[in-house]
Amino acid sequence: MFIAQLYLEFKRAINVKNVLTWLLIILIIPLIAYYPIRQGYRFYSPIEVFQEILGGFIPLIFPVLAIIIYLPNFWKEQRDNFITYTRPRISLSSYILSKGIINAIFTGLIIFLMLLFSYIFVQFIEPYFLGIVEYSNSSGNNQPSNVTFSQFLKYGDSTYFFAYAIWVTLNAIVYTTISFLLMLILRRTFIALSVPFLIYHIFNFVAGILGVARYSPLSTIFPFNIEQQSLWTVLVPFAFLIIICLILYLVVIRNKEDWMI
Repeated sequence: MFIAQLYLEFKRAINVKNVLTWLLIILIIPLIAYYPIRQGYRFYSPIEVFQEILGGFIPLIFPVLAIIIYLPNFWKEQRDNFITYTRPRISLSSYILSKGIINAIFTGLIIFLMLLFSYIFVQFIEPYFLGIVEYSNSSGNNQPSNVTFSQFLKYGDSTYFFAYAIWVTLNAIVYTTISFLLMLILRRTFIALSVPFLIYHIFNFVAGILGVARYSPLSTIFPFNIEQQSLWTVLVPFAFLIIICLILYLVVIRNKEDWMI
């Protein structure tokens, strides 16, 4: 029964509006980020172009991207009281759990595909079909800069990409899960959807004020604005987010009768 419900939710999520939104995130946003850096920059490798694409405006809107992939579907069902009519067919807990799982799956998948397209674009499409970006040979003082996760480059560009892409994907899943849980206990959906964005930017601001910017979400999810840090530093804000998720989960399961459905 639960597997059937997951499959049903999976099919419901794939509609024209969602697909267009997902294509915008996967294809258009990386191309928009690429446009201002296509000329006037010195790069030593396609990986640097990949990093520059992801180091532009994408970090500023990252929490927004995470929550718009699937949660508008859930909000629409809340607004239309659709969930109430599903109770005779499946338990409410199973229904909500299936929503949470599908939310995590689609959010992770679309964010991963956005990074994958960015990587394929700079590695194969831009050099062989466009050739706009100019590359320089590293020599003397002109050396590519290392950033966090560059530790994986010694195993190859693809290993670096998959390690980094999985990391960004996990963060996107956590941010969207926070909003999903909040939507179950807060009457104002706008607040529930805004909290991840506020957490993200307030954390960045406070980390900067305290002089520990290396622990900010901006510098741990998109670590292209600071020098290379030890990999363990990225886990500091992530652990904080996991704690928030666990607290929210406990609040949600203890207040099942008050769910906003």
